[in-house]
Amino acid sequence: MDELRNVIRGVSERLRDREVVTEEEIRRITLRVMLEQFGSERVDDISNILSLVVESLCNEPVSIESLHYSERLSIEGVIFRHLHTCTPTKEKLSHAYQEWLKSKKFLDSVDVMKEVTDRFFSKYRVDDGLIRIYRKNRYRYGVFYSIIDDVSQDLPIHERIAKNFNGEYVVVVPTEERLESFIKFFRLNSERVKKAGLKIWVVNVEGRTIDPFIGYPKDFTLLKGFKNPKIASQINSLWRSSIEEID
Repeated sequence: MDELRNVIRGVSERLRDREVVTEEEIRRITLRVMLEQFGSERVDDISNILSLVVESLCNEPVSIESLHYSERLSIEGVIFRHLHTCTPTKEKLSHAYQEWLKSKKFLDSVDVMKEVTDRFFSKYRVDDGLIRIYRKNRYRYGVFYSIIDDVSQDLPIHERIAKNFNGEYVVVVPTEERLESFIKFFRLNSERVKKAGLKIWVVNVEGRTIDPFIGYPKDFTLLKGFKNPKIASQINSLWRSSIEEID
């Protein structure tokens, strides 16, 4: 119960300035908070923890430190939750809607991303968890699923895990409709990612393919599993050559 309260506290802290949210956003943030608190420790019953956090924030708080989005508002099929003291404005609803779009897309893509990485590591043993572990002989990979904007915000957490992880730590993200988020991330964070030994790979959810964005696996037999194995090197060369023009 203490661990659950800690997660709820962490989620509430991240949402402290938000008066309007959705359950989907709460779930996405909860996964990030769990990673921050548990790191590479094994976490069982993740779906139950997600449900309990949503229950606490939206229905019956289990901690005095839990935010309570007690009010429910449905707009064109999207369920918004807001604080009892809040009158949702157009701006707050618009922001919550944008976060709902990102969260729903991510949550809907997780199973496909797992399917793609399972196929990529088809010769490996797999253990499910908050960080999905793949093992074969001397090689060990830990995979966490996120979106590129969240990776940027959570980079200190990923750096810490990569430093302490027994093996290679990979964050897998889905493609985005626009490249701007990836270009911005590369401009601001590529050197930090490389220095940390962190790897970021990208899954095309519709095409069910995976490619390297930053970093390659030490097990070179895995390279054939990328749709375009050279793309990380191409990105490093092409984007870095024009990095001063990217803003």
